[in-house]
Amino acid sequence: MKKSPGVSNGKDLLTLIQESEKKKETLRELSSLLETWQDLSIEEQIKRRSSILSDIALLESRDRKLCVTKLSEGSIISRHDANKVIEDARQALNLSDETDDKSSSHIYSAYFPDLVDIVEDNGISAFLVKEKDSLKIISRIEKEDITYLPPPKDYIPWLLPSGDRVLDYYGLDKALGNKTADFILYDELIAYHKAISELPCDAYYDLIASWILHTYLLESVKYSPIICLFAVPERGKTRTGQGLIYLAYHGIHVESLRDAYLVRAANDLKASLFFDVMDIWHKAQKNGTEDILLHRFERGAKVPRVLYPEKGPIKDTVYYSVFGPTIISTNEGLHRILETRAISINMPESVRIFENDVSPESAIALKEHIVSFRARHLGELLPDIPKPTRGRLGDILKPLQQMILLVRPEKEPSFLKLVKELEEDRLIEKTSSLEAQILSCILRLKSSVLNGALPVKEITDTLNQERVKECQLTYQRIGRRLQALGFKKARIEDGASAVIWDEDLIKQLLNTYGLKKHQ
Repeated sequence: MKKSPGVSNGKDLLTLIQESEKKKETLRELSSLLETWQDLSIEEQIKRRSSILSDIALLESRDRKLCVTKLSEGSIISRHDANKVIEDARQALNLSDETDDKSSSHIYSAYFPDLVDIVEDNGISAFLVKEKDSLKIISRIEKEDITYLPPPKDYIPWLLPSGDRVLDYYGLDKALGNKTADFILYDELIAYHKAISELPCDAYYDLIASWILHTYLLESVKYSPIICLFAVPERGKTRTGQGLIYLAYHGIHVESLRDAYLVRAANDLKASLFFDVMDIWHKAQKNGTEDILLHRFERGAKVPRVLYPEKGPIKDTVYYSVFGPTIISTNEGLHRILETRAISINMPESVRIFENDVSPESAIALKEHIVSFRARHLGELLPDIPKPTRGRLGDILKPLQQMILLVRPEKEPSFLKLVKELEEDRLIEKTSSLEAQILSCILRLKSSVLNGALPVKEITDTLNQERVKECQLTYQRIGRRLQALGFKKARIEDGASAVIWDEDLIKQLLNTYGLKKHQ
């Protein structure tokens, strides 16, 4: 790979600060390892030792010698073996003491334009990039005096595809042509999921196959529908979710909703996330991560975190991008706002016995084929189509329809039929909502309208007639819901709060909430 020209040996303040922070972080990790070494399992010792040696390899010569001495004195690894591992790592990254002086900084990165994916190459992580119509495996990339490196393999929480096998798939797919290659890949996805899970009907297999493909062309879409796998225990939710996430782009299966981890997985790793929890909204509230869940579905959404209060206003806050594909497996219903951003799949009882385990290893060959799909279509414009239905449901389903038109256009009619069913399901849900109850109540009280206004108190009292004492609604809550529905405020003669009777608005809302029969 052609290298960027070096900079002078004189380093600016920003470079010195970056290198200092990198060294401090490595030394903290080394100190922690020395303190806890004897308490670690053999497997954890091997993993932590490999990780710290990868970090040490990026330091300057004198710092590397200091760290190796501490490792040797702590009986973690001999000087000879440590130096050998470090030297091999530096050679793989094309690093030398000369380039240490010439490069301004090294930054780990899991995403940049033209990156196809992070792959495994001779046992270490590497970048797979697209240059015109060909693919290249490279150990680093230099842009504007910054050297970007793939995260060390031990720091990547998904199974890396083999770079060589992706190249093989790419060569074969190019020989077949996009149309035939996409046809074959789509059928492989359908066969894979039918072999591991039971879904409500065949159309749902098309839905999840298109969902997987959209995770590999996320740069071209604005929305990503959350997949919600909902059912009582032992219906195959976890199994189905694993089958999806092991194929998804940068897929991670998590049970924790810790804030610090989620913002970094979303912002730094550009990860697809599978949350496998019993009651996700309760757990999110407990961890203060509701904003991450609610914003995952839309490109451009950022969540703020105050990290540096000592820097004062404005500079104390960091904004993280959290957009990305999401799967939720839960025994409890979603919060109603989160539910509008999701496609719910009610898992049926299956009579089949699934013999094969679902694992990253069993999915890796198919995943490597999907990486080839990303490489072939990276940078292409997706089919320009209107939303398949109105509202937010149309927003989140449009990327999946675009995937189907891209790879298997003959599947579009059955997909649109499923869209219609999903739309009808949502209308049924809406008819039982508080908003629908308010609208029905307003219609019943039409005779109570005086001078074009209907008292909020009368609406609330009528709604409360059918409610037990513990579930009574307050005037303030109903007033706020009426305002949210679009009704304008008014006052009646005694000064009490009311809403203006708006015939056109009411007709529109009846249609929206599936109450047309009441018109």
